[in-house]
Amino acid sequence: MSASLRFELDDRAVTCRVVRARRRTYALRVAADGTLELRVPERLPARLYPQLLARHRRWIARQFERLAQLSPPADFSAGSRQRYLGQWHALQLSVGRRQVVLSEAGFQVRVAQPQQPLVVARALDAWYRDQAHALLPQRLWALAAQLPWLDGRQLPPPRLMRLRRRWGSCSADGRITLNIGLVLLSPPLIDYVLFHELCHLRHLNHGPQFYALLATALPEHRQCQAALRNERPWALPPA
Repeated sequence: MSASLRFELDDRAVTCRVVRARRRTYALRVAADGTLELRVPERLPARLYPQLLARHRRWIARQFERLAQLSPPADFSAGSRQRYLGQWHALQLSVGRRQVVLSEAGFQVRVAQPQQPLVVARALDAWYRDQAHALLPQRLWALAAQLPWLDGRQLPPPRLMRLRRRWGSCSADGRITLNIGLVLLSPPLIDYVLFHELCHLRHLNHGPQFYALLATALPEHRQCQAALRNERPWALPPA
């Protein structure tokens, strides 16, 4: 018999698969695909499950970090494919003063040393930052205007930063922070993250009331959440 349990880890919601089995002790594991599983004795009360996860919070975080480090390095060579708004585009490189242009032909990146992956990645990073500043605040405000419970509340501009593990966050004072790497995702997944943070303005947790509110704003939020689990924030290659 199995069930799912949600808990918070580093300001993000994590789903744990709980398996009840004939055993004397409990066991935790993180599979290669990132699935977290807790195996427990059949007679262990369900109210103790969150305590077990909390006890091993640091171990769980380390396992997720290890999996992220095992991910293959990004390819920034000529002919590789780079993403923007969920679409993949061929990368073309040339020598010259730094410039990034996206057209039907793909990404044209001009840098002084196109043979250096870090140089190319930094040029793309600067371009992604510009796109994030142009798109994300306006989209956040447009979605906020659709939520009646915000009652026309004027939101401050979100902070736009490179976040290592999170796509976004909301502080206790109502300030929203967004990952610049969101612009790599498809528009529906971007909207999911924005709606998620907007709902935190009312419920600063991941409890039942929060998810009920998210469901009213975005009925397909569970499908989006599942799709987002396969994504990782964009990162520069090591220097």
